[in-house]
Amino acid sequence: MRFGFIVLIFFCSYLQAQVATTERSLFSVGLSAHRGFIFAHSQDVQNTAGSYPWGIQLDLNWHKRNQKTWDECYCYPRTGFQIQYFNYDNAILGQSVHVNAYIEPYFNFRQRFQLSLKGMAGAAYLTNPFHPQRNPTNMSYSLPVSGFVALALGAHARMSNRMMIHAYANYNHISNGGIKDPNKGINWPTVSLGFDYALEDIQFPQREKTNNKNFKHKPLRYDVGTYISSKTVKAGEKARWPIYGFFASASKQVSMINALSAGTEIWADHALEERLKRDLSDDSYIRSGVYIGNEFLMGRFILSQHIGLYLYSPTTYFDALYQRYGLLYRATKHSGVGVNVLAHRQVANFLDFRYAYTF
Repeated sequence: MRFGFIVLIFFCSYLQAQVATTERSLFSVGLSAHRGFIFAHSQDVQNTAGSYPWGIQLDLNWHKRNQKTWDECYCYPRTGFQIQYFNYDNAILGQSVHVNAYIEPYFNFRQRFQLSLKGMAGAAYLTNPFHPQRNPTNMSYSLPVSGFVALALGAHARMSNRMMIHAYANYNHISNGGIKDPNKGINWPTVSLGFDYALEDIQFPQREKTNNKNFKHKPLRYDVGTYISSKTVKAGEKARWPIYGFFASASKQVSMINALSAGTEIWADHALEERLKRDLSDDSYIRSGVYIGNEFLMGRFILSQHIGLYLYSPTTYFDALYQRYGLLYRATKHSGVGVNVLAHRQVANFLDFRYAYTF
């Protein structure tokens, strides 16, 4: 009897340990090598064409596998941090070091061969920014610290209980969001090869889909808010001019991790006002537009991509269409803070910081 009781206690302890293991994030480390080419996307950066950047990358990964994560998206996404080094194979651009955070939803994650989509964002330290005397031909970046974003499609193969090899097709972008000119940005696609090693056996629990995430019956989400920014008028100037605006949008969830959204905005651009004064123009510095696009719903984070059409922009400086890319953190049920970039074609116009109220 006593022996049976001891066995029962041991068995229950084992089951509890197994549950704890599958509830805990699966930690792994990874190492990758990159090789790619510079995409010289405008006439101003043709002096970077023909360059073939290479880089190395260290990853720290946490593969979520708990019940709460499963209930959020019926998936087990991976999050983590990266440290990257890139040599741009070009004396004008120099080199850079990046520190990034990322989120990576996986497809068919229980199989030996897997696919994933990875979104990355962080900061880049660059060694050779524009300088009127030392580096006057660098039209790609003008600050030693700029923003870094990237999107990657990954393929993974499990080689053992703890080892996986991977290959990614990456599209990388560096820009300061229009904070200081010149800022044509660096765009470079790469292919990366590497491996991940987990500190415990790779396993994911089998869980059932519940009905508490029936997005089809969710109501529209409405957001209103305000944003601020500033920028210079010309490259090399130190004076900055404020930008402030207001927006309203509506979003409809169409899958576990996607929503379609549309909105409108109006903003005052005092850097544009100063530019118009210098050009002896009496056009307005007020702009407004409407936009539509997609949102990736990642728990408290919302990653958005929109294309906009100007309703009012009387100057001839800008195209009729613009793009917006944003990241919003929902700190509470009704409040969120984030950053957003407005761009024309491949060139960022300004980076703003915003507050959103949700109802």
